[in-house]
Amino acid sequence: MDFQTCYQYDPSSRKRDGPVKRRKIEPLQGLQTSWPLRRSLYQRLWAKQQARLKILLLEINDSTISQISTFVETTDPQPAPGRISSAIILTGPSIASHALLFSQLSNRISQTDQSIFVSLTSSLAPNLKTLLKNLIAKGTSSNAQSDDEDEVDAVKPTRKRTRLLNYDLQLLYDYVQEKKLSRVVVAFQDCEAFDGALLSDAIELLTRWQDRIPFVFFFGVATSIENFQVKLSKKATRCIQGQRFDVVKAESALEQVTEALYSVSDSEAPRLWMGPGICSATLRRQREHIQSLDAFVDSVQYAYLSHFYANALSIFLDETVAPADISNEHLEAVRNLPSFQQYVETLLEDGETSIPRRLLDDDQYLLEHIKDRIVSGTKALEAILDTVETIAMLQKHIPALQQQLKSALLVDALSGQLKDSIFERNLFLYLKKSNSEALLLTLQDILTVTSGNLQKTCKKLLKDLEKLQAQQEEGGAPLRSEQDLHNATLRTTVVAKKVELSKQKSTLTKGDAAYSDILRQFVEALETQFEATLINPKDLVFNEIFMYDLKSPHKDVFTPKPRGAIERALSSPHDYLDCECCAPDANGDENTLASTQPSTATLYQLYLESGALMNVADLRTAFVTILGDDQDEILTNALFQRSLAELRYLGLVRGTRKKADHVMKISWKGV
Repeated sequence: MDFQTCYQYDPSSRKRDGPVKRRKIEPLQGLQTSWPLRRSLYQRLWAKQQARLKILLLEINDSTISQISTFVETTDPQPAPGRISSAIILTGPSIASHALLFSQLSNRISQTDQSIFVSLTSSLAPNLKTLLKNLIAKGTSSNAQSDDEDEVDAVKPTRKRTRLLNYDLQLLYDYVQEKKLSRVVVAFQDCEAFDGALLSDAIELLTRWQDRIPFVFFFGVATSIENFQVKLSKKATRCIQGQRFDVVKAESALEQVTEALYSVSDSEAPRLWMGPGICSATLRRQREHIQSLDAFVDSVQYAYLSHFYANALSIFLDETVAPADISNEHLEAVRNLPSFQQYVETLLEDGETSIPRRLLDDDQYLLEHIKDRIVSGTKALEAILDTVETIAMLQKHIPALQQQLKSALLVDALSGQLKDSIFERNLFLYLKKSNSEALLLTLQDILTVTSGNLQKTCKKLLKDLEKLQAQQEEGGAPLRSEQDLHNATLRTTVVAKKVELSKQKSTLTKGDAAYSDILRQFVEALETQFEATLINPKDLVFNEIFMYDLKSPHKDVFTPKPRGAIERALSSPHDYLDCECCAPDANGDENTLASTQPSTATLYQLYLESGALMNVADLRTAFVTILGDDQDEILTNALFQRSLAELRYLGLVRGTRKKADHVMKISWKGV
């Protein structure tokens, strides 16, 4: 519509002497009394987490963006006649991360007054004419990032020329001269999605204007430079003088964001931890659906929202909470937590009766106990993360070990599956076979990620190993442990014409024996540390308060199934309406064909019973029969037309050219 009626609302014109209706707000009661404090706590904790993740997102591609911006500032737009300086950016296969990268490039390059940045995608360039329109419109507008195509046709005449067409590059040239621009950066964001002939024609055309407009090209390549070169014509390839830039891979960026999410460098006391279930589901969705990192941050924020908005017990994450801030229902809900009940049963089994009695009878003692246990639970989770950091560092020094992503180790550790796992056994197996040089590097690096008794033990063993190596002859072979295969030999014995093989350890030298003792102490210290820290967080008391691990809300929001929901609503409207007219009968069968059901649901049942082609007149006859012949004909026709229009809007039926009075079924239920 070109014109549409609008109305102006003037609040002052209301009659002030008339009664004003206000909605009556009931006071908060029970568990809802903590809602204002929970909302304030959510805003405070999420602000810290969001700031941390936002800084990381800006720093992920910071080095690449700095290199590209330096390239734009220092390069000559026309290095040779008929050639344009170009940056070929290998962005990787994650299309979702391209928007963030080019947005950061635009912000960095647009900071200078002598450059403009124009980003073009394949959706904005179906043909050469539209590509030029969008290029000129974005380049000459005050906001170069605007994607509004309605402004493309509005072109003002120049000062000395007649009115130009909106795809004439003379418009961009006049703008460059007026603003005295030194760079016009044109970014082809998704080169693989562009038509090869169209992209070649655009490059050749813009190259002809290079002596008047200082173009610089950016090409976002998701595959390889070879595939990009094959896509272009030979003439267009000769117009490009490119330099390659590699971007941080999407998998590496996802690992950095996950690591920042579980970072323990900050010392804020109240903190919400993501459980292994929600973390694993979010990481899997990121990899399978190739979503952007912003979607990952949104998923984390939704977890915070779900926890603080739906869980009234999240108020206990606030250290300053007082008995006046909570109601008795909060404490009763705490006493009904599964982890609390298991904790009390454990105390009773150990013969402790005074503490359980006070926890059940004394509310003030229970509140203080909750605060103490939340602090100890947070420390236990931090110890798990420190152990994961140690394991991630150890596997880097063992090339023979199958490497695991840090996020995978983190999920396994938080779910309690890393302890006594195959990976842990293989880690210790290969570690026991390490030579002295590998162990020296391992001890030097492990001191940077450990603390407490393990760090003291590693310092002592490092000094002993350095002293032992100093006693050895210079240029000699590295010391080997008793578990190494080089220190074992096979012995062959022939008995009664049968050959028997037996493994026998070689005699260790004095240095190898001393080194084996150092290595054994190191492995034992690691085993003790892993045994103490790698626990299942679900066994911690009050873990429901400081750890969120519900997958159902995220599954419904981030991976919805709209088709299944629509089919269920149309076939079983009682599940959503909860009305008596659509309720199942005594046998539990849904009342599928009844005049009391919504008209669209009734027509949908007829739709399911029909074939691929449906006669509209027959559908109407059956529809009227179900509603009843005593109904008003005008009302019946209106209901039928509305129901058929809704089915068409939902994409279930469409018209066909074969028969004008028929409609065609597009989709089938459950297929």
